[in-house]
Amino acid sequence: MTATPYQRQLDSISDREPSVSYSRVTHRSRDAHHSRPAPNMSVYLLAAAFVACELAGVAAMIRAYQIAQTTVSSTSEFAWFWIGMLLVELPLAGLIGRRATSRNIRIALITFYGFVSYLPKLLRNPASPIYHDEYAHWLATDEILTTGKLFQPNTIIPIISRYPGLHAATAALVHATGLTIWSAATLLLILFHVTLVLGIAALAQALGFDNRTASLIAILYALNSSFLYFDTQYAYESMAITLLVWTLVAYIRAIRSQPGEGQVAWSVLTVVLSAAAVITHHLSTITLVLIMALVALAMSLPWLARGEGWGRAAGLAWGLTLSTALVAGAWFHFVAPTTLSYLSPYLGEGLSELMQAAEGSGGARQLFGASLSPWWEQKAAYAVTVFALFLAVAGLLVIRAWIRDGRLPQGCRRALLSAFAVLGLLYFPSTVFILSPAGAEGARRSWAFTWIGLSMLVGPAAVWLLDWTRRSMYRWRRVSFRSGLVIALAVALVGGTAAGLNASYRFPGSFLYGSDTRSITPELLAASEWFSARFGTNNNIVTDRYTGLIFGSFGLQNIASPSAGFPVYNMYLAKPGAPIEPAFLFYDLSSSHYTYLIVDARMAYDTPELGVYFTPNDPTSVQPRGTKSPFYGRLNKFNTVQWAVKVFQSDNYSIYRFIQLTMPISYQQQPPTSRGKPGKVLQGKLTVTP
Repeated sequence: MTATPYQRQLDSISDREPSVSYSRVTHRSRDAHHSRPAPNMSVYLLAAAFVACELAGVAAMIRAYQIAQTTVSSTSEFAWFWIGMLLVELPLAGLIGRRATSRNIRIALITFYGFVSYLPKLLRNPASPIYHDEYAHWLATDEILTTGKLFQPNTIIPIISRYPGLHAATAALVHATGLTIWSAATLLLILFHVTLVLGIAALAQALGFDNRTASLIAILYALNSSFLYFDTQYAYESMAITLLVWTLVAYIRAIRSQPGEGQVAWSVLTVVLSAAAVITHHLSTITLVLIMALVALAMSLPWLARGEGWGRAAGLAWGLTLSTALVAGAWFHFVAPTTLSYLSPYLGEGLSELMQAAEGSGGARQLFGASLSPWWEQKAAYAVTVFALFLAVAGLLVIRAWIRDGRLPQGCRRALLSAFAVLGLLYFPSTVFILSPAGAEGARRSWAFTWIGLSMLVGPAAVWLLDWTRRSMYRWRRVSFRSGLVIALAVALVGGTAAGLNASYRFPGSFLYGSDTRSITPELLAASEWFSARFGTNNNIVTDRYTGLIFGSFGLQNIASPSAGFPVYNMYLAKPGAPIEPAFLFYDLSSSHYTYLIVDARMAYDTPELGVYFTPNDPTSVQPRGTKSPFYGRLNKFNTVQWAVKVFQSDNYSIYRFIQLTMPISYQQQPPTSRGKPGKVLQGKLTVTP
């Protein structure tokens, strides 16, 4: 098969865009005064209706955040938010799905959707980081700007210091523009988000789909649980997943190109983009290598890929996969050797917990157990999997029909579509891990990747259903069926987002102890600012997760990372009068130059919304027992120990300076006086002992 007929074959497989015949145009042009104004007026009305829906949708989303910010307890913010999102997305999906919409208009609509779908996260925290990972990445960027060096230690998430791609890009933009870190980060995130949407459409077109199908695939991909919030936060996956998608675009283009027709350029671009992904994010890198290997394997199967030049294409696929794997392996070995040990517990512990639950020796995770989402969001989350399964089966049937009627013969395209179909089908077994406490986070994170394949599988089915209703149904049945599809799309949008992050991440609100996003208060910010001004930065501090976010990021302090080998949570857990175990803990604190301890009094009587006080790997003894805190009645002991002196007191926070950590541990009846100047200095509600 030569290149020309091969291209013709691809063109015949794709549904071509409809065009208006010359005779029809000539017939309509006979009476210009009567025939031309009607379509022009309809276009203007359609455009006006679309703009009105988009503006109303944006206004509704803004209203939702205003309600959440000012109302103590209400579910109306959810209703307003989803009214807004549906007003934004459904008209877009409808215009994109119309056969009469031109290619350029679809590209403009997809680009617009990339911008407007970033709005929920932008409204959530426009001025500063608020998610747990955002504080860590903000700190990493600040360290680069301060020191001029990469790979600076990060006490909030240590592993991110070995993946500086996002931080280096942000620091470069700050240097070039003079923007603040957060302003530069927001610009980059908008760019990544828009190019992610465009990249999904470009990948679909690289696989041989027409512009209409590719654009609908991009809309369907946006239903995954990470799209609106998780992959729009200031974190390395938000950049890396865009790099991954565009690497796959270049990779598929290289495989399908003929020698001398851009194959070398696409191959070089694949190597460059994959290297950028490697230095940005570990999980995206591993996933990229696995997807490329899956594609290369499919290209190597004769019953799928046999055709003219298939051996050359398979060889190129394996070559590019191997080069990416070698770069990733070298980075893991020489630059980030702790990567695999960091990632492995999520899969290993998840499998173990699922096996224990199946055997009856362990309990499964309760879905939406502590969720603030309304019941209808939770029900919609369950419906997403059903919706995806229905369309996936329909997609497989469409591919089967193409194979049977000769529209998808053996060759490169059949192999590629099969590989991405397998990738998409992996979404369904991954949902089982959501029942595991350790595997839930990994399962959710995998959906941003498996939905790349799933959208490629369900997209053709969605287009087939739309066209089938147009050909085979009476008008009222067609309207009813398409209305059902619209409702299913709306349910999937609501449920996909609800299956991701909890409502406390998505909406502002009143103080909520143990929430990364809603436990930051003016009191905490003032305490951190005072501490840095009084004692400087880079002090080694022991504290809980939520206090450490602010002291470790904005305060530029070094926060202890609790673990089984460094159980600093035992200092809080020990009963008054009892020795603090293990015996080597004080020696480790002293030898590592830890000088301060911070106590949040709410630890004694509140249970955290996230279920952890320090890390997700806390031992059972440090985890909440129902509604009772394990630290109840155990935090006042720090006022009577001889090895610490209080230097700061506010309504909820106490800061102690360690003294003589290696001395025998004992208690005294009265709090020790400060070794500094005697007396206390009152600053508003803050009681400070110098």
